[in-house]
Amino acid sequence: MQQSNIILANINRYRQAKMGKSIKRATRLKLAIDLRSSILRTIWWRVIATMIFALIIAIAYHKGFIVNLPPEASLIPGVILGFLLVFRTNTAYKRFWEACKIWHDLLNASRILCRNIWTIILVNDPEDLSIKIFSLKLVGILIIAIKLHLRNENLDYTIEQALTKEQYLELKQAHNRPIKIINWFAEYFGHLYHVQKLMPYLLFVELNRSLDKITMLLSGCELILQIPLPRLYSIYLKYLLLLYCFALPFEVVQQLDWFTIPTVGIISFALLGIEDIGMKLENPFIYELKELPLDNFCQKLQDEIEIEWISCE
Repeated sequence: MQQSNIILANINRYRQAKMGKSIKRATRLKLAIDLRSSILRTIWWRVIATMIFALIIAIAYHKGFIVNLPPEASLIPGVILGFLLVFRTNTAYKRFWEACKIWHDLLNASRILCRNIWTIILVNDPEDLSIKIFSLKLVGILIIAIKLHLRNENLDYTIEQALTKEQYLELKQAHNRPIKIINWFAEYFGHLYHVQKLMPYLLFVELNRSLDKITMLLSGCELILQIPLPRLYSIYLKYLLLLYCFALPFEVVQQLDWFTIPTVGIISFALLGIEDIGMKLENPFIYELKELPLDNFCQKLQDEIEIEWISCE
């Protein structure tokens, strides 16, 4: 009996391992054919242009024109270009990673604010309870407003349904909508402390610290969004890349002959792709960058608020 159990356990492990490998293969295949998230959509025409130019150079070479250059001619420009691309990619990735950390801290700060509202604010009647529940929901609305603010989008249906008509119009007319919602929280906490006298000073300070944390994280996101890599550097790198890719056929046509065309295409795809990745990573809050799924973060926080706090009330 014991031996049969061991055999069954080994069979299950084998099946799980086989299933895991199949899932990994399917994931790799899905990533390989996912053209919507690929940089190929934005650089394909430049790659085709370099290959057409390489075809022209190859034809000219076969016609007897002197179009070949010594391979050493591109050594120093290639090294310089490599350093520039590495610097560009590293700088862009630092911005992306900083945005990831800020949004992780933003979710934590929102959870802390919900916990403080739930535990600190006392209710004496059903009206106070309804205001408290609305304040908990407003935390999720605040995070959605931050996402829309960073993407420069209008208020969506979720926010419109959660607010009254007057609140929605007031928020719609605000210049900085997340700050407007934070001010609503500050006014609510101030009313509880100064007018209703429902909390001591230390707890009032603790609630405002949560708002201060969210405000600072919002400013960090705006810093990433509003101060990109210097435009002069980006333009210079783009020009240098195109010059290098169009000069490449002159250097390899003598050695590769007609193979110059696919070789130039592959090298252009690699270099232009790295440069395009750096451009996308500069703004981590866009839809195309699925590695920072802001929509999922907002939905996750709303679900947590509904399950962990509102349902408990």
